[in-house]
Amino acid sequence: MGQADPPTHHHRAREDEWAPESNAREIRRFGTAATVAFALLTVGSNLPGPLLPIYRDQLGLSTFSVTALFAVYLFALVATFTVIAGTPMSRYSASVLPIAVLICITSDAALIAGHDTAPWLFVGRILNGIAVGLGTGAIATLVLVARGERGRTIAATGTLAGSFLGLAGSAVIAQYLPWPTVTVYGIHIGALAVALLALAATLRRVRSFLAGALRAPAKSTTPPPIEHVTVVEAHPPETSLRLQWAGYTLGIAGWAIGGIVVGLLPTVVADELDSASIITTALAPIVLIGTACLSPMLLRSLRPGPIAATIAISAVACTVGVWLGSLPVILTCCLAWGVGQGFAYAAGLRIVTAGLSPVDQGRIASRFASACYGFTGVLSMGTGLVVTAFGIRSGMVVMATTFVILCTVTIVLGRGRWPGPR
Repeated sequence: MGQADPPTHHHRAREDEWAPESNAREIRRFGTAATVAFALLTVGSNLPGPLLPIYRDQLGLSTFSVTALFAVYLFALVATFTVIAGTPMSRYSASVLPIAVLICITSDAALIAGHDTAPWLFVGRILNGIAVGLGTGAIATLVLVARGERGRTIAATGTLAGSFLGLAGSAVIAQYLPWPTVTVYGIHIGALAVALLALAATLRRVRSFLAGALRAPAKSTTPPPIEHVTVVEAHPPETSLRLQWAGYTLGIAGWAIGGIVVGLLPTVVADELDSASIITTALAPIVLIGTACLSPMLLRSLRPGPIAATIAISAVACTVGVWLGSLPVILTCCLAWGVGQGFAYAAGLRIVTAGLSPVDQGRIASRFASACYGFTGVLSMGTGLVVTAFGIRSGMVVMATTFVILCTVTIVLGRGRWPGPR
């Protein structure tokens, strides 16, 4: 009996080594470091946005080429998300996230090389997409392990925060510092290097805990929110599937806004308002993403139906603003669009991942993001093609019509089935 005690003690020590209550502080620190690293990945994906008019003028790119430069990043994302969703890669998220940061550093180097050579820009954007795709799946898994239910939508929050910082930071640096198409990426490389060191330091302390958590059986470890239980169980299974589709179309509508505002509007504003100011041409995406970040904090909850309606109405109003050549109207629409986007993507993600385990959370979050980004890429390139062939106004009409149809489908699918306010 005396000889049996040491193994029991050793066994308990191994359990405590990765038990959440025994190293909660280290787990929180790791969760913070992982979230910052992921946010910096999305910062990198948005750095080229304010620089698109510069690239167009310096390299002689058409509007379609500019939107293609934006969209190729999205298609690389979709390819990466597809791989993640179809493999058990989420179980290796602790290793995948640092790799994603290294790929992002490489993408910055390629974008620096592309300041006078367009092909390198496309290489950099493809690497950007791979890095963010890997990071999105990894962070969706890791923060759920580290933060529990509060981590379910951290990927959406980190994406929005990183997008805002990338757009605003890039615009300010490009406006006031020399060699904007080089300096922007050099600063970002330095920030990524610091984040990678912090991530490695915190990861070393919680690696055994993560290994145990990610080896857990792929079933729900925490109950779904009350409102999801009520909605799903109160209707037959086919209705639940219909709600899932509504979650997807809601998220697609929310994220597609970014493709238009970030990938197209800076060039449209530069042409329609004849503005050479980088900050002015970047105001629309800055207002959009800034509002999307703040609206969930200022407005505690919104119903998905009104969110979809807001997105559709804002699309039509933005088209009118472009026709009038009015920056205030365009920015007002981006403000309303931002409210819709701030809720739409996160609400859609919450609906399609409710009650999932950490590993399944990463897999389904990647599938969800794949659908959202894929549609955004198609809409961006399609609108850019119409603008190049038929003019800005025609392109904006196509954009607005697409949003009206998509949001109408979302409202019809989710009518009477949406989860209760959170």
